[in-house]
Amino acid sequence: MPYSGRDIALFVVAFFFPPLAVLVKCGCGIDLLINICLCALGAIPGIIHAFYIVHKHNDNFEDLERGGLEYQRVPSEEPSRVQYGATNTGKAYIINGDNG
Repeated sequence: MPYSGRDIALFVVAFFFPPLAVLVKCGCGIDLLINICLCALGAIPGIIHAFYIVHKHNDNFEDLERGGLEYQRVPSEEPSRVQYGATNTGKAYIINGDNG
């Protein structure tokens, strides 16, 4: 799943100041509050949460619940005649590995 240029920039911002990346991606909400609390506990949890938010809210992500996935018909050819059983090709196969 490719990331847009905006998402890549937000990953860089999330590394240096995680709450700003979450604010840009989700707005002022519960995710921002969670990220601020995690940053208060330490830098690493806040960075991991910000990376998760940027990844989770990817612009190019196909959301199945909103109909983001579109099925397309695959062209296929029906065989005109189906053969069952063995065909006589004239080839001999050695089963047990003995040549004699």
